[in-house]
Amino acid sequence: MIKCVAIYPNHITEDYIRKVKESVSRAYHHHFDEIFTTIHLPEYTLEEQMECFCLIAKEAKQYGLEVTVDIGGLYITQILNDEEKLEFLKKIPFDFIRLDYGYDAKQVVNLYEQLDIRGFVFNASIYSQMEVDEIMTFFKTVAPNIEIRACHNFYIRETTGIDGEYALRQDSYLKQYKVPIYYCVPSYSNPRGPLHLGLCTLEKHRNQSIRNVLADLYLNYNLTAFMMADEWLSEAEYKEVEETLDVLTSELSGEVAIDVEFFPNVSKEEKDIVLKNHTFRNDSPGQFLRSQSSRQMAEFGCVIEKNHTVLREEGMITIDNKMNKRYSGELQVIMKEACEDEGVNVVAKIVYANDLLKLMRFREGISYRFREVES
Repeated sequence: MIKCVAIYPNHITEDYIRKVKESVSRAYHHHFDEIFTTIHLPEYTLEEQMECFCLIAKEAKQYGLEVTVDIGGLYITQILNDEEKLEFLKKIPFDFIRLDYGYDAKQVVNLYEQLDIRGFVFNASIYSQMEVDEIMTFFKTVAPNIEIRACHNFYIRETTGIDGEYALRQDSYLKQYKVPIYYCVPSYSNPRGPLHLGLCTLEKHRNQSIRNVLADLYLNYNLTAFMMADEWLSEAEYKEVEETLDVLTSELSGEVAIDVEFFPNVSKEEKDIVLKNHTFRNDSPGQFLRSQSSRQMAEFGCVIEKNHTVLREEGMITIDNKMNKRYSGELQVIMKEACEDEGVNVVAKIVYANDLLKLMRFREGISYRFREVES
């Protein structure tokens, strides 16, 4: 899996240089592979952005990281028509160009022949199957060993991100070519302007934690590459990425223990249900995991009295009470906050965030055992 972090142009000051060095160092020490940047921003001149690109690329190469730069069609034309700019670009060590709008085939060939790069990244979000086929056929005519990747857009404004069904359809167009497909993951310690709303690919990921976004992408979108698209990730955010991927890619076998704390006044019957082994239904909705084990037990008439029907927060464990008739005794794990329900008792909460990640892998047929810890 390719792990990439973005660093954007700015006015070059001592503070900016310090932030670039710090960000590249953190990326390396947290096992990232690549730095992404751009020379495609309207708020800075091309000359300013190329200076920043040079700084970022040279710093990244000191750590052996790959470098990708986003270049729009207007700036491609300017560079190819200006010998001084082209010579400056030739001296910058980098690997890939992400092609934005407005380029043509002749320019791509010219760039590949003039620059010491490995290949190109194109937009995964916008092309039809026929267009993807044409693009891939064209790239192979440029050079037989050229490397091609695809990257989804990030979407700055709320309600503009793509939906999951559309993203999967776009990915299916690329499947036969086996190219890495990047998704953009938002972060919120320093969300990038101008709107500061998090740079996500999928609209449903806006305002979600890094942990939840990566888990969704890994489990449901066959994640092969991702970019932390917002600026200046904090040390805590790098650690969250690292810890999340460790849990998602680890081997889970046998019986997986999940530590829980019970709420006061929980009944013996409720505790007995929770502390059994649980597998979860494959058809569980994203907001709730429905225990197959407790559902089978509930079918034989488990009468649970109404108790502690409060707001159901992420990571809480609930049991349906007798107000929900034959569902009384069904256990659920709350994966996304839901309002209180008079028919649902909130009985416990999961202690560790990483255990929620383990539960997200329920469709692998894993058996879970909830284990009580003292509050």
